Amino acid sequence: MSWNPLRTLSRPLRSGVVLCLLASLALLPATVRAQGAAEAPVSPPGPLEESSAVVAPPPTDAPSAPARRKGWDIQGVPALNFNTDEGFGYGAILMLVDRADGTYEPFRYSVLLQLFQTTRQVAAHLITVDAPRFLDSQWRMGLELAYARTLFAPYYGLGNTASFVKEFSRCDDRDALEGNPDVCPGNPDFRGLRYYTYDHQSLPRIRLNARRQLSDTWRLFLGYRLRMDRIRMRYSPDDLGQSGDSKLLEDTSTGVLQSDEGSLGDPLSQRTSELMVGLQYDTRDIEAAPTLGMFHELSVRGGAGAIGSQFNYWGATLHSRFFHPVIPGYSRLVMAWRGLFDVMGGDVPISLLPVYGGFENRDGLGGVYSARGILLRRYQGPAKLLLNAELRWMALSVEPWGQQFDFTLAGFLDGGRVWSNLDFQEGGGLKTSTGGGLRISWNREFVIRLDYGVGITEPTTGFYLDIGHIF
Repeated sequence: MSWNPLRTLSRPLRSGVVLCLLASLALLPATVRAQGAAEAPVSPPGPLEESSAVVAPPPTDAPSAPARRKGWDIQGVPALNFNTDEGFGYGAILMLVDRADGTYEPFRYSVLLQLFQTTRQVAAHLITVDAPRFLDSQWRMGLELAYARTLFAPYYGLGNTASFVKEFSRCDDRDALEGNPDVCPGNPDFRGLRYYTYDHQSLPRIRLNARRQLSDTWRLFLGYRLRMDRIRMRYSPDDLGQSGDSKLLEDTSTGVLQSDEGSLGDPLSQRTSELMVGLQYDTRDIEAAPTLGMFHELSVRGGAGAIGSQFNYWGATLHSRFFHPVIPGYSRLVMAWRGLFDVMGGDVPISLLPVYGGFENRDGLGGVYSARGILLRRYQGPAKLLLNAELRWMALSVEPWGQQFDFTLAGFLDGGRVWSNLDFQEGGGLKTSTGGGLRISWNREFVIRLDYGVGITEPTTGFYLDIGHIF
């Protein structure tokens, strides 16, 4: 799996309203190129191309390949978002892509800058650099520097049977909470508006990746990650925080979660530093939007005091993806599958419980990266299983203003489960959701994803505006 820098965008931005999509489309004609497109397709790129292996002849119905682009592309969209707890969000995403003479695939260098802030102290700022042929070597290097703040990060409990009682944190009369955040008129079960949330800050987050092609289909990758997390389990009255304990504070107080620090009412500081190594097998035909091929990854990681981590832990990830046309030879209708199993052991910190690892770190189970239609981070634990299936139909392809746009309709079925320990005896079954959406691909690398999901095992729904396919 490649490290597409567009996929590093933050959760608050990815869950923005449709206004962001409309604004994005309005800016499409403004894309700037430093040089014109090549007059004719060039010869296939070298051995570091992300999907150099071809597993079958091109479908006969495939449209003629567009001329390869040269020079620099500048692609940008505004970032607009609103929700009740986090307020109005605003910012911008800018991506600079250097395609050089057109022979580099997918590009020679890319730099992505994201600036995002909300009126209620949610911030997600980052810069990423991707060099597929770093200094003309055999290594692809990626660097990410980020600051993240989620004032209302969700926590519903540990394990696959964690319950969610909506009345515990629901209050229709929020004005009444200004005077007393512990009492909601008409809801005797109310425990606090922030009962299922906590304040989570990360500064800095540093990620460094290095990959080397071993053959046409096999890659070795190495990685290093550093996170400085600060967790506050109790809010002030200004944040409408209840005087009683939050769910996270309850689980920490009773020993469900481990904490080595003093007073649990005080913020926790958690530093994790980890190394990772893994192998990837990749035969996908197109990196950003595959229509054919497969991807497999096996990786291990670990944090230890010797490399600066506050915690000693280990983790392993097995990740598989498959892509194939539903009708042989018809590449516009594609079936995509994903299976992922991630396990962690040792002294796993609270800050990593929602995260599944591997080459990319994501949040699950629940939300935009795993089970759309189920609440974000609805289920957390040291072991996670994710299953996804998508049917993708490219309904329209156009090339206005010298740009290439593909419009794809998708239907999906998502599922997964977690375990609170490595005994794997926990019940609760598979959590599932379904839905559909739209994909707008801009010059292949920039994919805007709009999804609406409905929980099957959960009475919840979700709307997602994202950058890049879910897998």
